[in-house]
Amino acid sequence: MQCFLTLAELLSYNKTARALYMSQPTISFQIKSLEEAFGVRLFERDRQQVRLTEAGSTFRNYAQSIMDTVDAAHEKLNRIHSPLHLRVACGPVGQFILLPAILRMLAERHPEFDLEVSELTTEQQITRLPEGKVDALLMVGSLPIPGVRFDPLYEDTLVAVISSHHVLAQQADISVESLRSYPIIASRLRDCRFHQPFLRDLLEPFGITPRIIESPQSCTVQFAYAAAGEGIAIATRAMESGTFSNLVTKPFRETLPTLQLGLAAMTSNESSAMNLFRSVAEECAAAILLPAQQFARKPKIVPRSVPVFSERIQAG
Repeated sequence: MQCFLTLAELLSYNKTARALYMSQPTISFQIKSLEEAFGVRLFERDRQQVRLTEAGSTFRNYAQSIMDTVDAAHEKLNRIHSPLHLRVACGPVGQFILLPAILRMLAERHPEFDLEVSELTTEQQITRLPEGKVDALLMVGSLPIPGVRFDPLYEDTLVAVISSHHVLAQQADISVESLRSYPIIASRLRDCRFHQPFLRDLLEPFGITPRIIESPQSCTVQFAYAAAGEGIAIATRAMESGTFSNLVTKPFRETLPTLQLGLAAMTSNESSAMNLFRSVAEECAAAILLPAQQFARKPKIVPRSVPVFSERIQAG
């Protein structure tokens, strides 16, 4: 089923083999076995292209449903076998700053804890958390997800991330006014609908309309763009330790809004694994980060019926 779905998406035996770390003959054998089992051709193949047949297009929905059921069964059995199992999507600030401490603490105090970490775009987070495909979001802003509990963990200032060869790199700090002359690197809208509006709102009081260079949401890719001199990235001060060697971070002379990051999970998730992870995350954040003191660690809950846009960027 996985061979079929991957081939249906990529429409290339060679790319499918590479994606699944299998040989092309193995992929061909799997597809042929499926076709023989159902007595229909699922793909048409010639020297120029691979395409789904009508039967293949019809079967695709069934195959995806089967795989979703298998994944759900696997997840359910994992929870029975290991009650302390949690799936967490972790943003860059979490990955570089908080996640290592959490992993150490879990290994020392709760070696039985099974933590599954993934990296998702903001749009994937908004979809998958309420669907139950991920249990928690670590070091993100408060997102418009009805019924979500948001625990503030950290508040940070914004800095400019620029190439060490940039003309501004020799200055101790830079003015927001400098952003009139240089493009700003931001996430593609299909990855995050909030990043570009956040930057525009940030600069609007200064009368600046930013020129946006779109990139994937990955902080690593955006820093690569900045290192190449394509533009300026705006990140949290904590990300200084996660940048490339040929990048520098510069504080802004003007006072800009701080960014609040934390842990998000559905209010309905009161599992022992979730409660334990929240406790560990809060303890680690208090030890190595600046706590969000003004929020007194009180969770923010978005009503199920009324989505609230309290933050306009997932910048963690």
